[in-house]
Amino acid sequence: MKLGLLGEVLGHSLSPEIHRILFEKLNIASSYELIEIPKDRFQKDLPRILADYDGLNVTIPYKVEVIPFLDELSEEAKTIGAVNTIAHKGGRLEGYNTDYTGFQRTLARIGCQVSGREAVVLGHGGASRAIIQCLFDEKASAIHVISRHPEKVDPDFLSFAKARHVDIEGYDSLPSMKDRYLLVNATPVGMYPKTGVSPVSAAEAAFFPKVVDIIYNPKETKLLHDAAAKDKSNGMYMLVMQAMAAEEIWLDRDISPALAEEIAEEMEI
Repeated sequence: MKLGLLGEVLGHSLSPEIHRILFEKLNIASSYELIEIPKDRFQKDLPRILADYDGLNVTIPYKVEVIPFLDELSEEAKTIGAVNTIAHKGGRLEGYNTDYTGFQRTLARIGCQVSGREAVVLGHGGASRAIIQCLFDEKASAIHVISRHPEKVDPDFLSFAKARHVDIEGYDSLPSMKDRYLLVNATPVGMYPKTGVSPVSAAEAAFFPKVVDIIYNPKETKLLHDAAAKDKSNGMYMLVMQAMAAEEIWLDRDISPALAEEIAEEMEI
């Protein structure tokens, strides 16, 4: 199979290494390439690339821009409005969002049952939509999105949030959230090289019995260090799981979740 990651700037991507390890462990002969396209070449180059590859991952800034070139979208990709995986199926180009699957499986990993419980998501960037959609589908009783500037949230995100009954609030509301169940950091605060900082105070981090930080470098962010929760996960598992979910789509087969644990551990060494 000829596979690749499509984006604008990809120099620091971990995807080739994750897929290389997957290929080795599954004994699959395949390739996985980085495909950088400048924005001014995207419309012209994409049809050729779609024809040349058996499957693609898609990253910023093209997760929305690829949609008009596809024949069909999975339900999660359709509702989120973004695609990060493309597959050739029966002569048709199908789009999926495995960020959603990666987060869903991360929740399962830490025994996080959000149905009937409240969740707090820090940030409203590109990763937040898949997280919010997953929490909504898993029937969280309330979803709170915390923003540094809630009054400046873009209208498109506001519409997305409103349709899912999401409350958008400022960080000053966090002290009142002691009874919430899950905290998800979807901001870059605490990511290498600016480590040792957290988007919330240590006291606020300790409120929550379940904590997910989608940052994977460093392995333990200050937020995860401060969290009293035993049930917590960094972003490496989610990153590996979304890659594995893409492979399942391309290969049309299930892959053992235990393999994700192995790869996540290897990537964190």
